[in-house]
Amino acid sequence: MDKNSLPWTTKLSYGVGHVFNDLCASMWFTYFLIFYEKVLEFDPTTAGLVLLIGQVADGASTPFIGIFSDMENKIPACARYGRRKLWHLIGTILVFFSFTFIYNSCLGCEEASTWTQFAYYCVFIITFQFGWASVQISHLALIPDLTTKKHQRTELNSIRYAFTVLSNLSVFMITFFVLNASTDGQANSEMCAANTTRNATPSQCSSTDTIGPEDATKFRNIAIICCVVGSLFSIIFHVGVREPAFVSRKKHDAAAAVVEEGKEPQLARKMKKIDWFKELPFYQIAALYMATRLYVNLYQVYMPLYVQDTLKLNETFVATVPFAIYLAGFAGSLIMKEINKKIGRKRTFALGCCVGLAGSVWVWFGSEEYYKQWGIFLVAALLGIGGSTLLITSLSITADLIGQNVEGGAFVYGFMSFVDKVSNGIIIMIIQNSNPGESWYYRNVITLACGVSCLVGIAVVITLINVRVGHRETNLTAIMILEDSDNSKSSVEGVDNPAISPDSVEKSDHNKPSWESKNNPAISTISQGRHSYDAAQDVRRSVCQLRAEDTPARCECKVPEMCHHKAPKTDTSPEDRLSGGIEQLSVDKHPSVTDNGAQDKTSV
Repeated sequence: MDKNSLPWTTKLSYGVGHVFNDLCASMWFTYFLIFYEKVLEFDPTTAGLVLLIGQVADGASTPFIGIFSDMENKIPACARYGRRKLWHLIGTILVFFSFTFIYNSCLGCEEASTWTQFAYYCVFIITFQFGWASVQISHLALIPDLTTKKHQRTELNSIRYAFTVLSNLSVFMITFFVLNASTDGQANSEMCAANTTRNATPSQCSSTDTIGPEDATKFRNIAIICCVVGSLFSIIFHVGVREPAFVSRKKHDAAAAVVEEGKEPQLARKMKKIDWFKELPFYQIAALYMATRLYVNLYQVYMPLYVQDTLKLNETFVATVPFAIYLAGFAGSLIMKEINKKIGRKRTFALGCCVGLAGSVWVWFGSEEYYKQWGIFLVAALLGIGGSTLLITSLSITADLIGQNVEGGAFVYGFMSFVDKVSNGIIIMIIQNSNPGESWYYRNVITLACGVSCLVGIAVVITLINVRVGHRETNLTAIMILEDSDNSKSSVEGVDNPAISPDSVEKSDHNKPSWESKNNPAISTISQGRHSYDAAQDVRRSVCQLRAEDTPARCECKVPEMCHHKAPKTDTSPEDRLSGGIEQLSVDKHPSVTDNGAQDKTSV
């Protein structure tokens, strides 16, 4: 597949590949606590513990899936299908067969103790989370495989998020209609009896007033609809996306010259798993992604409880307010590509934090009648626009971090997801365990927890101002040594080695530049990914030898014991030095240059 251009069918097929996950995630974060507290009647701490188990299971699965998803599949049929798509398929199957049990009454144990039901639900939740993580990591890791262009990666993330928003809107619409479905007279009588404590009149008694145990069947039906619709979109993804064939980095040249959009060549090296932990931006972007997911997940989890318990609105607002959040987020995602191109990723992320912070602060002051009627929807719009901006931009920055090192893409996304899931689980558990049972509590949660997440995001992006995301300092060790010379002008070409220039690089039969061979052992050493002390010493010797043998007059080695080729400087013209450099570098692979060098010297 041509990485420079993606057909629109591939883009759309890729975009729907996460719809099944999005449908399930919308129910998981939006209705999990309200289902387990109001329908199953778990106490807040137990409900929070169940959610924590799921988040930890998801977080523990992501690094495992990332590592194995990056590996080459030795089974021919699976290799042809694609290593990413194979894990996506496995995850889809697991999610399909486990999700409906999470939003259903405990089969055969309705009257059992709370802890028995706790164990029952944990089995299906762990299975679901492993499958969900398989789909998420494989789908995200496919972006760097499909394209190397930054604007196309942003576009794929925008399309992906657009379908995420549409998926969430679909869940809220389904929930709205299902929860408003008519029930029998017995259910209405039970609801009216419950509403007597709120001084409700008989005309006000309705099955749509509050959520309770009688709504268990409704949540089960919503889960079944999500599984059926999500499976159809997963089929479209697997049919419409052709994953590029995986080629082991061992089969590639150890150092490939990567030229992107007119930029200077860079040397891409293979990143081992341990190498990522040596990169400071790896931790900075992990913190950025964690702050993003905390902000989005916390308002998604606690907005329904805030609407019902703090504002005391009827259950239709449990669907309409989240609907407004994601509708505004969808509108924001449509222009996200252009905003990123105009002001850059970091400024876009900071802008999203400011919008999200404004929405969080407004929640603190929202208590008047206007707020309950229409002000809550304006707050929802701010939260949605801020959330979509942070999600799209943080995922794009993560793709930039991966850069050309697609062999570790799934591992990077897995680590980011691990930090995200574990931190979310712990924070939500703390919030649940600290619940005093007061109506104002969920207002404080959204304002303080979401607001602090935005502030953390701003603080992290400030630390990234002078960081070139995706730039590996260890990639250019040999080049930095070459630049030690006071007269050096560039990493590959210049007066230190005038024979190495874009015009003089000749391609061998294996499309490998001739200067990346034994003629230039300094580059070869680093290209092979050697960064130990011994490798550094070899590089120094190689650089000294390179300078001395190619152009003895230019030998300026600062380590005399490593270089025995230093010769007295002579008055040599630039033409002679250039010709001598070319002849020396080309003689091993192109003997004819020696014979014809004198004839071509003038033209060079």
